[in-house]
Amino acid sequence: MKKLDFKGLLLVLVTLLFGCSDVDSTANKTLYIGVLPDLNEAMLHKKYQGLVTYLQTTTNIKCQLKVPGSYNQLLRWFNNKEVDIALFGGVTFVKAQRKASAEPLVMRAIDARFKSVMLVRAKNPANGLSELKGGTLAFGSRLSTSGHYMPRYFFQKQQITPENLFQRIEYSGAHDTTALWVERGKVDAGVANAQIVYSMLEDGRLNKDKVKIIWQSPPFADYVWAVQSTMSEQYKQLLRDAFLSMSQHPEQQPLLDALGADYYIPSRAKDFAKLAQVVPIDSGR
Repeated sequence: MKKLDFKGLLLVLVTLLFGCSDVDSTANKTLYIGVLPDLNEAMLHKKYQGLVTYLQTTTNIKCQLKVPGSYNQLLRWFNNKEVDIALFGGVTFVKAQRKASAEPLVMRAIDARFKSVMLVRAKNPANGLSELKGGTLAFGSRLSTSGHYMPRYFFQKQQITPENLFQRIEYSGAHDTTALWVERGKVDAGVANAQIVYSMLEDGRLNKDKVKIIWQSPPFADYVWAVQSTMSEQYKQLLRDAFLSMSQHPEQQPLLDALGADYYIPSRAKDFAKLAQVVPIDSGR
């Protein structure tokens, strides 16, 4: 009887020991959050710091924002497991999915039907792509979905090859930079994320009297929050629930506004199946 009691006591102690270990591990865990550098660094910190605070408070997991210097660096961080969750564009998600089995978690409702726009100076008489022949064009990052891949894809659907139409092609690295290059006359035309351009026009970062939009793309799937495939189901659920419940709390409306979101929806790999056909397996840098 004493032997049984001793064994039972030992089993209870071992269970408690491992249980406490799990709790401590969860409590001490730092969740590293990476974001696509599609804006300048100061704007990215301003845009996403509120989300970091919200996720930390809602999930009770310590969170830390990491802002890469390039789209490629974000991919390297994810591939090397230096970030646990990342906001990817469609192209970078496809690449992270192929290389590191990235799992889509959530996306804004708008991201399921995203768009690109082309800007020119307001005084430019052009009203269509063909009228820009011989000028200069700026894309964003080479790995940008809305600032390069999908606009190029739609141009090709119109039998337009940018390198043949334009005298020079440049890559600005970020959507806001592209828009400002157009405003300042550094390039004749620029293609950028529609939401960022409209936001810049609304808040005055872009002068409405100096630029105009002459083209808007058909819709496509773009931004998505994705996690490491090795992340525990508990953490995935905590994060998913935090994003999905954000719109149910009126006090989080300023955060949703800052993120350009009405609400978040679950995301699936098949949302990016069409884009995966556009992105060659051996493409990009």
